[in-house]
Formats: sequence, structure tokens, C-alpha cells
Amino acid sequence: MVCKKATKLYLCPVIRKVKHILVTASLLLTAFLAQRCANAVAPTGGPKDNMPPVVVEAVPENNSVNFIGKKIEITFDEYITLENANQNVLISPPLSEKPDIKLHNKTVVVKFKESLAPNTTYTINFGSAIKDLHEGNLFKDFVYSFATGDHIDTLSVKGNVLSAADKKPVENAYVGLYAADLDNVYDLPMSDKPNYITKTDKEGRFSLNGLADKNYLIFALKDVNSNLYFDQPNEEVAFLDSLVHPNDSISHTLYMFTELDSTQVLLEKKLIEEGLLRFVFRHPAKGAVVMTPEMLPDTFNLVTMHSAEYDTIWWYFTPNVMDSLWVQVKYDTVINDSSRYSLKFKESGSNRRRKTEPKKLTVSNNLLNRVGLIPRHDLILKFSEPIISYQMQDSAIFKCDSAVYYGRLAFEPADEYGMKYRLTTPFSADSSYSFEIPDSVFWGIRGRTNDVIRADFHVLKDDEYGNIYITVAPPKGMKQVVVQLTDESGKVLKEEVITKKQEVMFDYLMPAKYKLRAILDADGNGKWSTGNYHHHTLPETILDYKDPLELKAGWDIDLEEVWDLAK
Repeated sequence: MVCKKATKLYLCPVIRKVKHILVTASLLLTAFLAQRCANAVAPTGGPKDNMPPVVVEAVPENNSVNFIGKKIEITFDEYITLENANQNVLISPPLSEKPDIKLHNKTVVVKFKESLAPNTTYTINFGSAIKDLHEGNLFKDFVYSFATGDHIDTLSVKGNVLSAADKKPVENAYVGLYAADLDNVYDLPMSDKPNYITKTDKEGRFSLNGLADKNYLIFALKDVNSNLYFDQPNEEVAFLDSLVHPNDSISHTLYMFTELDSTQVLLEKKLIEEGLLRFVFRHPAKGAVVMTPEMLPDTFNLVTMHSAEYDTIWWYFTPNVMDSLWVQVKYDTVINDSSRYSLKFKESGSNRRRKTEPKKLTVSNNLLNRVGLIPRHDLILKFSEPIISYQMQDSAIFKCDSAVYYGRLAFEPADEYGMKYRLTTPFSADSSYSFEIPDSVFWGIRGRTNDVIRADFHVLKDDEYGNIYITVAPPKGMKQVVVQLTDESGKVLKEEVITKKQEVMFDYLMPAKYKLRAILDADGNGKWSTGNYHHHTLPETILDYKDPLELKAGWDIDLEEVWDLAK
């Protein structure tokens, strides 16, 4: 068969059919071989790249001198990403205008918008800005340095920033240095940018490089408004009360705190619950007077209470006796407040839907682990509001071992407010006890009454608890020390204030792990006090005992070595 040539080239039908069969067979064979290969060997893709990018060229070179240009180019061995350059890249000394920092292929380009200072060493810390493109490997804290003069400064200051209250690392705090040869150096953090600046990492660590051979004020700041000045009352700060000199062998620890506003004010005056007004002061206000010029009916049953620190006052009263009330709050010459309060409490949300349900007294007790009564102690019931009526019923049950007594329970007030009631029955360490008090025996000032109260307990035996003894020596000249016992999480369980070297005992402790810490209470107020940069006072020092203490049942921990807080 002959295929004739026409204007366009065509395959004859037979040839087209043969070619179609060959192509189809070839595709099927390729697919079969590919499937066989896929089943036989799984592609591995090679080892994972865990290496950060590497600088292959810098123009000018790192640590160059006599820099007169406007641009720096840093080229890497692979494609990279540049993340949040404005936040992550820090230049020391800080510039008035942030330079343009851009990425071109594998090269970071820094273009300055202003003239640089003469005879000055500059450092560019890229922080966490540079990562490789594919794996995201971080080139952490890469520092590029150059000098506009004929020599480059190479000294450094390092250290870490911790929270003064709990000693946890502070991340992303600015740490700056101010040259001490400037006038009023201690005022500079409030009005000038630092000469050198960096940021802390996740562990609170920092390093300031390229420093000149001189003394500096070191100052750390949690900058709320991003202007590098300490000019906001809620900004956290840290500083050292002496100047520092660059020294690679010394690591400085700065403790960060928030200043406490010393102005006494009434922070809150509010009806927080039905039958409960609360007045909160910024500072302890022991001499504060809360009163009303109105005549109160006897049924109002007003009870006034204050917190242990005298910074909070509560007014408990019987609801629905008066619709509103004038209240005056006075403290010294700084507070003279007079307001009329609505005494109709407005429930919100789901509480409003449950308003028809009568509210009950909340009742707790002083039993350890809910079953153990401390030897020679009374059993105390603690109520959520003052009790104004108490009437025991014959249906009350009291058990001593196997003996059962009905109506043989007697309580008496254990404080001046009626918030605590003491069970007057004496107890023996050789017996077990239980009692059941029916509902509606105790009536609170706001008309609430108790549900059924049950307790099963015994007097603790020596093999159930332990004690911790330690001799503590305060530093010379320290006004007093607050020695605290905490649980593993740092919650304060007990504390004792001492003024001289003496043994401190924490007794009747359940088996658990405990920690000891001491507050050097320089101002003698019985608690930890924060610092004040404006007055150049550091926060009070908190010292932790070297090891946690594991207390076992029936054992005492008697620490023979004196805890010398001066060391």
C-alpha cells in the first residue's frame, strides 16, 4: 500500500493504528515498571537538613573599620527568609530612623537612612530573623559589627533578666547600656535611648557586644509603647544599683519589677453580692473610716470586717431592709468620698435564672486532709458570712468510736465577727469521731442557712505528720526576715517573721514535698516589696533554700546547718 503525499502530511490509517498500539503498549509497560520500582524501593529524600544558613560573603566584611558607605550586604549559602525584621533586628547604638532591611535572593541588604556617628562601633543583632527557606533552621543571634573609625570596640556585657517576684526568666525584655560619662546618667532611661541595646531570649539571657572601654548604667525594660523610654507607670523595669564595666568573665543578674504607685486611692467601692459592699484601697489603710450619716434599723444587722493587710473593708448586712444608702469613706487627708449606693444587687446571666433557688452558706473546717485534727486544737467551722442565729437540733448526731449521741453537739463563736464557730467537745487521740448537723442550724446575716454538715475525723497521731526545723541567720543590719514554707508550686503554706538568728519550726505537716524561702524584709512591712527606679531602690531580695524537702509521715526534718542569708 502506498500513501500518497498531499498538501499536508498525513499518516495512512494502517500506520496510525500500528503506532497507536505501540504507544499504548509502551505506556502500560512504563506504568508497570514504575509500580514495580515503587514497591521495591521507597524514596528516602536524603538526610534532613538541620544546619542553619552560613554566611559566605559580607560587603564590607564583618568587623570592618573606617565604614563610610550607606549599605551592607550579607550573602548566605542558601535561600533564606527574613522574619519580622523591624522587631527582631536590633542595631546598637540605636538609630533615629530604622534602616531598610530587605532580602534579595540569598542576600540580606541593610540600607541606612541617616549619617552614622563618627568613630563609633555599630552592631547589628539579627536575633531570630534569619531562617533557611525550606527547613526553617534558625540562624540565632547572628551579630554583624563594623566601625566608622579606625578601630572596632570588642568588649561585652552579659547576664540574664529574671522576674523579681518568682525568679522566672523574662523573655523579650530590652536591655540597654547608658554611658556613665554623660550627665545625670540615672535619668537617661526616662528621656533618652540607650547607647547600646539588645533583647533577652527565652531563658532571659542577653549579651551586649562591641562596647567601648568605659563604665555604663545597665537598665532593662518591658517597653509598652515601643519608644525605648521608661515613661509608662505599668512598664516593668530592672537595673543594678552600681555601674558596670565590660568584662566577659562576669554575668550580671537583673530582677525585673513593676513600680507600685505610692498614691493612696480608693480603688473600688461596690456592691459585689447581695448584702455585701466592698471597699478596696491601693495600700493598707488601717485608719480608714467607712460610715453612713443615716440611721440604720436594727434589722439591717451591719457587720464591718477588714482584711489582714487593712487594704480591704467589707460591709455585710441583711438584704431588702433598705433600698439605698449613703456611705462616706475617709482616710487621713487623701480620701474623702461620699456616694449613695443602690442595695439592690442585680444578678447576671445564669445567676439571674437561678435566683429563685435559695442560696446556702458555704461551710469549711480546719481538718488536715479533711480527716485529721491537729492535737490540742479545736475543730472549727468556717462560714461564708457572719452567723447571727444558731440553734442546734436534737436530730444532730455525734459519734465517738462506736458510741452514738444525739443532740450532744455544742458550738460557740471563735471570732469577733461570727464567721467561725468552735466545737466545744474535747477529743482524745485514741478515738475516731464523726458528726452530722442537720440543715438550717446556722443562719447567716444575709438570710442564708447551711445544708447538712458532715465530718469524719480523728486526732492526728505522731506517725501521721512531720515537722521541719531550721535555724535561720538574717544578714547583719536587716530589719527582719519573713521565712516561708511553700508547696512545690510555690504557694505559701506557713510563714514566720524573725529579727535575729533563731530556730524556725513548721509543725503538723502532711507527708509531701516542701520548699523554703526567705524574704529580706528591709522595710519591715511583713511582705515582699517591689522596687522603685525613681527612688533608686531595688525590689526586696527573695532567697530560696538550696534543696526541696521531702517530708515523710512520722518523721521530722531537722536541718543542722544554719541557713546563713548573708552568704
